Amino acid sequence: RIMETTGYQQYFNRYQTILSDIKYFPVAQDIQEKYTVHYDNSWSAPRTYGGKRKHEGTDIMANCNKRGIYPIVSVTDGIVENKGWLEQGGYRIGIRSKHGGYYYYAHLHSYAKNIEIGDEVIAGQLLGFMGDTGYSKKEGTTGNFDVHLHFGIYYNEGNKETSVNPYFILKYLDKYKILYKQS
Repeated sequence: RIMETTGYQQYFNRYQTILSDIKYFPVAQDIQEKYTVHYDNSWSAPRTYGGKRKHEGTDIMANCNKRGIYPIVSVTDGIVENKGWLEQGGYRIGIRSKHGGYYYYAHLHSYAKNIEIGDEVIAGQLLGFMGDTGYSKKEGTTGNFDVHLHFGIYYNEGNKETSVNPYFILKYLDKYKILYKQS
């Protein structure tokens, strides 16, 4: 019974921390609804690129498979902790929130201007644009999969960083989308 309560308390603490920081869905919504997105609960699904592993995020898929047109915004206030190329994640950016949650945005086509490691960002601020980069050691590789945003959430428990299923967080944030008009 103690183990059960401790496990529940850990999950409760993770989600309480995350929910206290998040404000917006990570993909802005086109008011004309020409460029929409969809997503499923793909967290923990098997992945094979780079070795057998589990998926540590939710893929938000572009209904129009065109890179560079879907704005990606920060779900939270925070500090840019990582930016740049990763073999699996392509062009990515990582934001650390005030309460310690880490929000990972991968496979970006491009970054917003003037965002660098160490910068403060506010919830809703443009981070970049959705793309299809990654799955290659060669920086700038595109086209190995459809245009999408891999969105991950991590939480520190002591010295251990734990992946948290973002699917339910995204379902909650679905009603908090920043609207934009495609020009």
